[in-house]
Amino acid sequence: MSSGSAPTTESAAATAFPLADPHSLQDVLIALEHLCSRNHGTKVSVGEVVQTLGSRSFSPFILAIGLIALTPIDSIPTLPTTFGVIVFLTASQILLGRKSLWMPAILSNRSINADRLKKALEWLEPRIRWTDRWLGVRLTFLTRGPFLIAIAVSCAGLALIMPLLELVPLVSTIPSAAFTAFGLALLIHDGIAALVGFALTAATLIAVFELARLPF
Repeated sequence: MSSGSAPTTESAAATAFPLADPHSLQDVLIALEHLCSRNHGTKVSVGEVVQTLGSRSFSPFILAIGLIALTPIDSIPTLPTTFGVIVFLTASQILLGRKSLWMPAILSNRSINADRLKKALEWLEPRIRWTDRWLGVRLTFLTRGPFLIAIAVSCAGLALIMPLLELVPLVSTIPSAAFTAFGLALLIHDGIAALVGFALTAATLIAVFELARLPF
């Protein structure tokens, strides 16, 4: 992502539209693709994504960041670190009990080529259609109360690890998948998705431990 030519948060509010109560992975994907189409030939900023998903929508935003981080676009240098910082701030605000999402201008103005992002999102489409068939409202207690805190803490912890994982190709895909699972868990109240997120969190920690043991 770059920062020089991105629209400000205020201009993002003018050009983007809030997504009305998303209920699925595909809802979020369609909203992001629509935003990319509107910005054809220019860039999409973090602020515009927030405005599109709604500033009160923490779970769709975590889900959106996880989805984008799972695409081939994640290979751009420093992008996993940027995703980590964004998710850390979002998870921290969940823990603080904020009712709306706040992003500093330096992050809101971070942007990426809209056409390149749209192409990356299109790569996800068949995978998202398959995933949506397996989602549902179940084991909802795993998405509330102390488990909500555990999800936010897990996201924050994974986000702090993301800059380190950027040094190892493809490993950042594991926490990105965890962000996606946790975002789905909170969006749909799917406890199975939360369990997948916790499993991916454990897998990330194991991977970091094993990498730390390697001789460099």
